[in-house]
Amino acid sequence: MATQRLSRLHQRILQWLAADHQRTRGFIVSSHEDLVHALRGDKGNISRSLRTLEARGWIVIGRTAGGRAESLARTPAGLEKASEIC
Repeated sequence: MATQRLSRLHQRILQWLAADHQRTRGFIVSSHEDLVHALRGDKGNISRSLRTLEARGWIVIGRTAGGRAESLARTPAGLEKASEIC
């Protein structure tokens, strides 16, 4: 399998999710809005990065019935990737 490049934003998202996972002891409480606020980035850029990470199988985006991002969680593969960069 080819190595997939991670942008700095991808790395920051995975690191934030890793820290959030430790802070909440594994409970899924992170929202898309929490992430945008914590990283102080452009919501559009963060949304595109989240979709990229989801397509790679590193995160799962929980969505409302209307399709709006509601929660974020790392997959086991995302946990492994985050530990590589931390």
